[in-house]
Amino acid sequence: MKYWSDIQDTLKNNIVLAIQLLLFFLAVYIFITGEKYGFWKSPIIVIILFSWFFLRNKTKHPITWIALFALLVFDLYLFYFRVANHHFVLTFMVLSVVLYFYHNQSDILLKNIQMLLVVVVASSAIQKLMSSQFMSGEFYYYMMNRGFVFNVFHPLFSESLEIAKSNSDQILELQATDPNIKESIVLVNVFPNLGLFSLIFAWITVVVEFIVAMAILWKPRSKWVHLLFIMMILSILCTRLETGFMALLAICGMFLCRNLKLRLLYALIVIVCLSLIITKIGFH
Repeated sequence: MKYWSDIQDTLKNNIVLAIQLLLFFLAVYIFITGEKYGFWKSPIIVIILFSWFFLRNKTKHPITWIALFALLVFDLYLFYFRVANHHFVLTFMVLSVVLYFYHNQSDILLKNIQMLLVVVVASSAIQKLMSSQFMSGEFYYYMMNRGFVFNVFHPLFSESLEIAKSNSDQILELQATDPNIKESIVLVNVFPNLGLFSLIFAWITVVVEFIVAMAILWKPRSKWVHLLFIMMILSILCTRLETGFMALLAICGMFLCRNLKLRLLYALIVIVCLSLIITKIGFH
Protein backbone atom coordinates (compact mmCIF):
# COMPACT_ATOMS: atom_id res chain seq x y z
CA MET A 1 0.00 0.00 0.00
CA LYS A 2 2.87 2.34 0.83
CA TYR A 3 4.40 1.72 -2.60
CA TRP A 4 1.15 2.68 -4.36
CA SER A 5 1.05 5.84 -2.23
CA ASP A 6 4.58 6.69 -3.36
CA ILE A 7 3.61 6.07 -7.00
CA GLN A 8 0.57 8.33 -6.61
CA ASP A 9 2.78 11.11 -5.26
CA THR A 10 5.06 10.75 -8.28
CA LEU A 11 2.12 10.83 -10.70
CA LYS A 12 0.37 13.76 -9.01
CA ASN A 13 1.84 16.50 -11.22
CA ASN A 14 1.34 15.39 -14.81
CA ILE A 15 3.30 18.28 -16.35
CA VAL A 16 6.38 17.77 -14.17
CA LEU A 17 6.34 14.01 -14.74
CA ALA A 18 5.83 14.36 -18.51
CA ILE A 19 8.74 16.83 -18.73
CA GLN A 20 10.96 14.44 -16.75
CA LEU A 21 10.09 11.54 -19.07
CA LEU A 22 10.67 13.77 -22.09
CA LEU A 23 14.10 14.71 -20.74
CA PHE A 24 14.89 11.02 -20.20
CA PHE A 25 13.75 10.22 -23.74
CA LEU A 26 15.93 13.04 -25.10
CA ALA A 27 18.97 11.71 -23.25
CA VAL A 28 18.50 8.26 -24.80
CA TYR A 29 17.69 9.66 -28.25
CA ILE A 30 20.70 11.99 -28.33
CA PHE A 31 23.02 9.24 -27.09
CA ILE A 32 21.87 6.88 -29.87
CA THR A 33 21.88 9.48 -32.67
CA GLY A 34 24.94 11.42 -31.43
CA GLU A 35 27.41 9.43 -33.50
CA LYS A 36 26.73 11.32 -36.74
CA TYR A 37 28.66 14.62 -36.80
CA GLY A 38 29.68 13.95 -33.20
CA PHE A 39 32.60 16.41 -33.46
CA TRP A 40 30.24 19.32 -34.18
CA LYS A 41 27.68 18.17 -31.61
CA SER A 42 30.21 17.85 -28.81
CA PRO A 43 30.20 21.57 -27.81
CA ILE A 44 26.39 21.55 -27.54
CA ILE A 45 26.44 18.37 -25.46
CA VAL A 46 29.08 19.95 -23.18
CA ILE A 47 26.75 22.93 -22.67
CA ILE A 48 23.83 20.59 -21.92
CA LEU A 49 25.74 18.57 -19.33
CA PHE A 50 27.43 21.57 -17.70
CA SER A 51 24.21 23.60 -17.41
CA TRP A 52 22.26 20.61 -16.09
CA PHE A 53 24.89 19.74 -13.49
CA PHE A 54 25.83 23.22 -12.26
CA LEU A 55 23.16 25.72 -13.34
CA ARG A 56 19.82 23.88 -13.45
CA ASN A 57 18.49 25.68 -10.31
CA LYS A 58 20.58 28.83 -10.53
CA THR A 59 19.30 30.61 -13.61
CA LYS A 60 15.90 31.63 -14.88
CA HIS A 61 16.87 30.59 -18.41
CA PRO A 62 16.29 26.91 -19.34
CA ILE A 63 19.80 26.54 -20.77
CA THR A 64 19.63 22.74 -20.87
CA TRP A 65 16.37 22.72 -22.85
CA ILE A 66 17.54 25.47 -25.22
CA ALA A 67 20.73 23.48 -25.91
CA LEU A 68 18.67 20.31 -26.48
CA PHE A 69 16.45 22.22 -28.90
CA ALA A 70 19.56 23.46 -30.74
CA LEU A 71 20.83 19.89 -31.05
CA LEU A 72 17.52 18.72 -32.51
CA VAL A 73 17.48 21.63 -34.99
CA PHE A 74 21.09 20.81 -35.92
CA ASP A 75 20.07 17.28 -36.94
CA LEU A 76 16.92 18.58 -38.60
CA TYR A 77 18.96 20.94 -40.78
CA LEU A 78 21.57 18.35 -41.77
CA PHE A 79 19.27 15.34 -42.24
CA TYR A 80 15.95 16.98 -43.12
CA PHE A 81 14.95 14.30 -45.65
CA ARG A 82 16.28 11.40 -43.58
CA VAL A 83 15.29 12.00 -39.95
CA ALA A 84 12.37 9.97 -38.62
CA ASN A 85 8.92 11.58 -38.43
CA HIS A 86 9.02 11.65 -34.66
CA HIS A 87 12.13 13.87 -34.78
CA PHE A 88 9.84 16.68 -35.94
CA VAL A 89 7.37 15.89 -33.14
CA LEU A 90 10.18 15.83 -30.60
CA THR A 91 11.49 19.20 -31.83
CA PHE A 92 8.09 20.88 -31.40
CA MET A 93 7.59 19.25 -27.98
CA VAL A 94 10.93 20.61 -26.75
CA LEU A 95 10.10 24.04 -28.18
CA SER A 96 6.79 24.00 -26.28
CA VAL A 97 8.64 23.15 -23.05
CA VAL A 98 11.20 25.93 -23.63
CA LEU A 99 8.39 28.46 -24.10
CA TYR A 100 6.64 27.09 -21.00
CA PHE A 101 9.67 27.94 -18.86
CA TYR A 102 9.24 31.58 -19.96
CA HIS A 103 5.46 32.14 -19.93
CA ASN A 104 4.90 29.61 -17.07
CA GLN A 105 1.26 29.09 -18.09
CA SER A 106 0.24 25.46 -18.05
CA ASP A 107 -2.89 26.04 -20.14
CA ILE A 108 -0.78 27.35 -23.04
CA LEU A 109 1.60 24.39 -22.78
CA LEU A 110 -1.27 21.90 -22.73
CA LYS A 111 -2.97 23.59 -25.69
CA ASN A 112 0.29 23.40 -27.68
CA ILE A 113 0.66 19.70 -26.86
CA GLN A 114 -3.00 19.05 -27.70
CA MET A 115 -2.79 20.73 -31.11
CA LEU A 116 0.51 19.02 -31.87
CA LEU A 117 -1.06 15.66 -31.07
CA VAL A 118 -4.14 16.39 -33.20
CA VAL A 119 -2.02 17.49 -36.18
CA VAL A 120 0.27 14.43 -35.92
CA VAL A 121 -2.53 11.83 -35.68
CA ALA A 122 -4.79 13.55 -38.23
CA SER A 123 -1.90 14.03 -40.69
CA SER A 124 -1.04 10.35 -40.36
CA ALA A 125 -4.62 9.41 -41.27
CA ILE A 126 -4.78 11.88 -44.18
CA GLN A 127 -1.44 10.69 -45.57
CA LYS A 128 -2.66 7.09 -45.51
CA LEU A 129 -5.99 8.07 -47.07
CA MET A 130 -4.19 9.78 -49.97
CA SER A 131 -2.05 6.70 -50.65
CA SER A 132 -3.73 4.29 -53.07
CA GLN A 133 -1.12 1.65 -52.19
CA PHE A 134 -2.05 1.83 -48.50
CA MET A 135 -5.84 2.02 -48.94
CA SER A 136 -5.83 -0.95 -51.32
CA GLY A 137 -4.15 -3.04 -48.63
CA GLU A 138 -1.02 -3.58 -50.74
CA PHE A 139 1.27 -1.99 -48.14
CA TYR A 140 0.12 -4.26 -45.31
CA TYR A 141 0.04 -7.26 -47.65
CA TYR A 142 3.69 -6.73 -48.64
CA MET A 143 4.87 -5.92 -45.11
CA MET A 144 3.09 -8.85 -43.47
CA ASN A 145 4.34 -11.33 -46.04
CA ARG A 146 7.89 -10.15 -45.32
CA GLY A 147 7.37 -10.41 -41.57
CA PHE A 148 7.72 -6.69 -40.90
CA VAL A 149 4.23 -6.30 -39.38
CA PHE A 150 2.92 -8.21 -36.35
CA ASN A 151 6.44 -9.61 -36.01
CA VAL A 152 6.10 -9.50 -32.20
CA PHE A 153 3.72 -12.47 -32.53
CA HIS A 154 5.91 -14.48 -34.89
CA PRO A 155 7.53 -16.59 -32.15
CA LEU A 156 4.03 -17.94 -31.41
CA PHE A 157 3.51 -19.01 -35.04
CA SER A 158 6.71 -20.64 -36.25
CA GLU A 159 5.19 -21.72 -39.57
CA SER A 160 4.24 -18.12 -40.47
CA LEU A 161 7.72 -16.98 -39.48
CA GLU A 162 9.31 -19.50 -41.85
CA ILE A 163 7.04 -18.38 -44.72
CA ALA A 164 7.84 -14.71 -44.06
CA LYS A 165 11.57 -15.46 -43.98
CA SER A 166 11.32 -17.38 -47.26
CA ASN A 167 9.41 -14.48 -48.90
CA SER A 168 11.98 -11.99 -47.67
CA ASP A 169 14.87 -14.10 -49.00
CA GLN A 170 13.17 -14.37 -52.41
CA ILE A 171 12.74 -10.60 -52.59
CA LEU A 172 16.41 -10.04 -51.74
CA GLU A 173 17.44 -12.53 -54.42
CA LEU A 174 15.17 -10.82 -56.95
CA GLN A 175 16.67 -7.41 -56.13
CA ALA A 176 20.12 -8.81 -56.84
CA THR A 177 19.18 -9.96 -60.38
CA ASP A 178 19.38 -7.95 -63.59
CA PRO A 179 16.04 -6.04 -63.99
CA ASN A 180 16.28 -6.46 -67.79
CA ILE A 181 15.68 -10.20 -67.37
CA LYS A 182 12.22 -9.36 -65.99
CA GLU A 183 12.13 -12.18 -63.47
CA SER A 184 9.27 -12.29 -61.01
CA ILE A 185 8.30 -14.10 -57.83
CA VAL A 186 5.03 -15.04 -56.14
CA LEU A 187 4.81 -14.38 -52.41
CA VAL A 188 3.28 -17.09 -50.24
CA ASN A 189 0.69 -15.72 -47.81
CA VAL A 190 1.71 -16.05 -44.17
CA PHE A 191 -1.91 -16.94 -43.43
CA PRO A 192 -5.07 -17.51 -45.56
CA ASN A 193 -7.11 -14.57 -46.92
CA LEU A 194 -4.26 -12.15 -46.23
CA GLY A 195 -5.33 -9.86 -49.08
CA LEU A 196 -8.80 -9.28 -47.61
CA PHE A 197 -7.40 -8.91 -44.09
CA SER A 198 -4.86 -6.31 -45.33
CA LEU A 199 -7.61 -4.27 -46.99
CA ILE A 200 -9.87 -4.30 -43.92
CA PHE A 201 -6.97 -3.55 -41.57
CA ALA A 202 -5.89 -0.58 -43.70
CA TRP A 203 -9.35 1.01 -43.52
CA ILE A 204 -9.67 0.30 -39.78
CA THR A 205 -6.30 2.00 -39.22
CA VAL A 206 -7.39 5.20 -40.98
CA VAL A 207 -10.82 5.30 -39.30
CA VAL A 208 -9.34 4.81 -35.82
CA GLU A 209 -6.72 7.52 -36.36
CA PHE A 210 -9.39 10.00 -37.52
CA ILE A 211 -11.59 9.18 -34.51
CA VAL A 212 -8.68 9.57 -32.08
CA ALA A 213 -7.60 12.90 -33.63
CA MET A 214 -11.14 14.33 -33.44
CA ALA A 215 -11.62 13.01 -29.90
CA ILE A 216 -8.42 14.68 -28.69
CA LEU A 217 -9.45 17.92 -30.40
CA TRP A 218 -12.94 17.79 -28.87
CA LYS A 219 -12.26 16.52 -25.33
CA PRO A 220 -8.51 16.32 -24.62
CA ARG A 221 -8.95 15.60 -20.87
CA SER A 222 -11.66 12.92 -21.10
CA LYS A 223 -10.86 9.54 -19.53
CA TRP A 224 -12.53 7.71 -22.43
CA VAL A 225 -10.52 9.67 -24.99
CA HIS A 226 -7.29 8.67 -23.25
CA LEU A 227 -8.41 5.04 -23.04
CA LEU A 228 -9.00 5.11 -26.81
CA PHE A 229 -5.65 6.81 -27.38
CA ILE A 230 -3.81 4.26 -25.22
CA MET A 231 -5.52 1.41 -27.11
CA MET A 232 -4.31 2.95 -30.38
CA ILE A 233 -0.73 3.21 -29.08
CA LEU A 234 -0.74 -0.40 -27.84
CA SER A 235 -2.23 -1.68 -31.11
CA ILE A 236 0.51 0.10 -33.08
CA LEU A 237 3.16 -1.44 -30.83
CA CYS A 238 1.62 -4.86 -31.49
CA THR A 239 1.69 -4.18 -35.21
CA ARG A 240 5.25 -2.83 -35.32
CA LEU A 241 7.67 -1.80 -32.55
CA GLU A 242 7.69 1.92 -33.38
CA THR A 243 8.88 2.49 -29.84
CA GLY A 244 10.33 5.98 -30.31
CA PHE A 245 7.19 7.44 -31.84
CA MET A 246 4.88 5.66 -29.39
CA ALA A 247 6.92 6.85 -26.40
CA LEU A 248 6.48 10.46 -27.57
CA LEU A 249 2.74 9.98 -28.12
CA ALA A 250 2.45 8.52 -24.60
CA ILE A 251 4.32 11.51 -23.14
CA CYS A 252 1.93 13.84 -24.98
CA GLY A 253 -0.99 11.86 -23.56
CA MET A 254 0.45 12.19 -20.05
CA PHE A 255 0.60 15.98 -20.42
CA LEU A 256 -3.16 16.06 -21.09
CA CYS A 257 -4.35 13.25 -18.81
CA ARG A 258 -6.15 13.92 -15.51
CA ASN A 259 -6.71 10.32 -14.45
CA LEU A 260 -4.03 8.97 -12.09
CA LYS A 261 -4.24 5.34 -13.21
CA LEU A 262 -4.09 6.29 -16.89
CA ARG A 263 -1.01 8.41 -16.16
CA LEU A 264 0.58 5.32 -14.67
CA LEU A 265 -0.28 3.40 -17.83
CA TYR A 266 1.27 6.15 -19.97
CA ALA A 267 4.40 6.09 -17.78
CA LEU A 268 4.68 2.30 -18.15
CA ILE A 269 4.36 2.58 -21.93
CA VAL A 270 7.16 5.15 -22.02
CA ILE A 271 9.40 3.09 -19.72
CA VAL A 272 8.86 -0.12 -21.74
CA CYS A 273 9.47 1.73 -25.04
CA LEU A 274 12.67 3.30 -23.71
CA SER A 275 13.87 -0.10 -22.50
CA LEU A 276 13.27 -1.58 -25.97
CA ILE A 277 15.09 1.36 -27.59
CA ILE A 278 18.10 1.03 -25.28
CA THR A 279 18.33 -2.73 -25.93
CA LYS A 280 17.87 -2.06 -29.69
CA ILE A 281 14.80 -4.28 -29.91
CA GLY A 282 12.61 -1.30 -30.87
CA PHE A 283 13.17 1.66 -33.18
CA HIS A 284 14.49 4.93 -31.78
